Amino acid sequence: MTRVPTYSTYMNMINQSTNIRDKLNLYSFQASTGLKSPTYAGYGMSAYNIVSLEASLNVTQNFMNTNDILNVEVEVQNTATTAIRDLINDFKSQLLNFSGMDLNNINTDITGGELTFTSGTPSDYVGKTLTINGTTYTFVDDDPQYANVEHPINLQTVIDDAGNHTAEENAAAVMNAMKTQMEADGTWSPDFTIDTEKNKFEFPLYTINGTSTLLNTDSVKMGEAHKMSGDQYQAMQQLQQSAFTTMKAMVDSLNTFANGKYVFGGGVSSQAPVNFPFQTLEEFQAYYNGSSVKYPSNAAAQLSSWNVNSTQTGSITLERDDALSDRATITANGGSFLTTKVTAGAEATGNLLFDADDNTIKASQYGAFNSLSAGDTLVIGGTDAGQNAKAYVIKSVSADGKTITVEDTNGGIAEDMDLTNGGNLTFSSSFPVGSVVNMDGFGTNVSPQVQVTGISDDGTQLYVTVDTSRFPANGAAQTFPADGKWSMTSESYYQGGNLSSEQRISENQSITMDITAADPAFEKLFRALGEIAQGNLTTALDPTMNFDGVIDFDNTADRVENALTLISDGLFNGGKSSSQSNSDLYTIQAKIDSHLVILNQTAENQKIVKTNLENSITSLKSVDKEEAATLALLASYNLQASYAVMQMAMSTTILDYL
Repeated sequence: MTRVPTYSTYMNMINQSTNIRDKLNLYSFQASTGLKSPTYAGYGMSAYNIVSLEASLNVTQNFMNTNDILNVEVEVQNTATTAIRDLINDFKSQLLNFSGMDLNNINTDITGGELTFTSGTPSDYVGKTLTINGTTYTFVDDDPQYANVEHPINLQTVIDDAGNHTAEENAAAVMNAMKTQMEADGTWSPDFTIDTEKNKFEFPLYTINGTSTLLNTDSVKMGEAHKMSGDQYQAMQQLQQSAFTTMKAMVDSLNTFANGKYVFGGGVSSQAPVNFPFQTLEEFQAYYNGSSVKYPSNAAAQLSSWNVNSTQTGSITLERDDALSDRATITANGGSFLTTKVTAGAEATGNLLFDADDNTIKASQYGAFNSLSAGDTLVIGGTDAGQNAKAYVIKSVSADGKTITVEDTNGGIAEDMDLTNGGNLTFSSSFPVGSVVNMDGFGTNVSPQVQVTGISDDGTQLYVTVDTSRFPANGAAQTFPADGKWSMTSESYYQGGNLSSEQRISENQSITMDITAADPAFEKLFRALGEIAQGNLTTALDPTMNFDGVIDFDNTADRVENALTLISDGLFNGGKSSSQSNSDLYTIQAKIDSHLVILNQTAENQKIVKTNLENSITSLKSVDKEEAATLALLASYNLQASYAVMQMAMSTTILDYL
């Protein structure tokens, strides 16, 4: 019997229709997307697996994105180091060709010096002087004023007999008198010759030095120094220009910018890591003249940065050491040129052991001397320093930072000492030997650059080489007040940082990014190029000028040999510098190649992992679209029928029922 639907019946029909509608929506979603459910709740027991797999997929994808960026940086480093290696190999070939020349003959001739006595009488030479190998000879007669003259060349007999000789014979007599005195002094050399037919006194060119009044007379002429041939000159010019050009190309490679950072900058992204302010070879040689200021000959001098002003030193005094030398002393009158690096103590150094035989200082605390490095100038002070209170050059610092080994220069460690908790000692440092110091604010009469040769044991005096024409002379010292208007600075070519970062490329792998433009490999190559590019590759001093007689005839050969050694060491040193990180290009290239291989292998593995994860997730989340479409169609029919039945039931009235 049919009854009028109750409220309960009505709600039941509504719920059934809603369920059918929800199934229709679900099947329609599945048919259109191929997914089982729009929410994780619809996956039932598979939801947890799906969430875990998707989390792993996100991690893998993040690693892949990060590795893509990292791969760009490593590829850029690879390109840069490859370019540097090719540049250096090309320059090395040029240098080897140049070294095959007779490098002694490329210098000014050291055997072609000559004095020609052209005219005059012996009396014309009286009172004239000639300085040979540092000994000054004076031409004299019997005049009492010459009675106490050292090394007199007595012309009295020659003068008395002058009327009986021609001018040429007079000249020969004067030269013979000069030879007689030098033989008596024991200073006559087999390299000296007298040619009476040509009226010439011949000698090694650079044996005559100092102020020689003889050379100012009209009757004596100086021979011309040998000039290198056009081919030699051209080869030297090309080599130096090539060295400078290679330096600039290295700078460009090491200042490469990628992914918003300087890849050789050690974590510093705001400025290029290599500072090279020179645009031309002439500018470079004006700064590094190769005489009073040479290109730094050690890593410490090239990579150290110092800034000293009156706050640290008080007033300072400048004075050359003597009239002829380019050596000078800069004295701090109210302080020193030292910066304290380590203050001994139980926590800082622990016990200290000085070993005079090994030239070592050993601390019991790890890392005690990590703030110091090889090549640094070290000055030890404090009431317990004893005879060891002096200046040293650090030869090496152990990897654990516990042991310093110093050079033998300045006598090395003077005495054995064993100090509990370090005693009362300070370890200070200053400009390394070889540092080029910019003299700012001293005026135009002071060399704009000087080069450090040492420091006094108390750190109050800095020893330097200077341009002799632009520095207060010996006996005419100049003091600059502590007014803050001057400064002395030494800047490293490297302006970056030293951050070493470990980059994770997967959950179980990482690579270390620690290659910077300050690495020993690049520093040695810069030094080799600077050795050749600097001024005065050949000695070209005028022997009639005032100088101290110290001329290095092997200058060219030595510089070429040093440069070749540094290049070989910078390219591949065979483990000779095993304690150094990134000590040669071979090591750096091997590290970069290893990074690229690992990144490529990891990328391939992560692609496979990504594909597998995506397939697993898809298999758990996907449905058969055709089956879902069929079910959606059936659900649609069921929903229409449900609505029809509900319509029929709801349209039955009480009248129809009765």
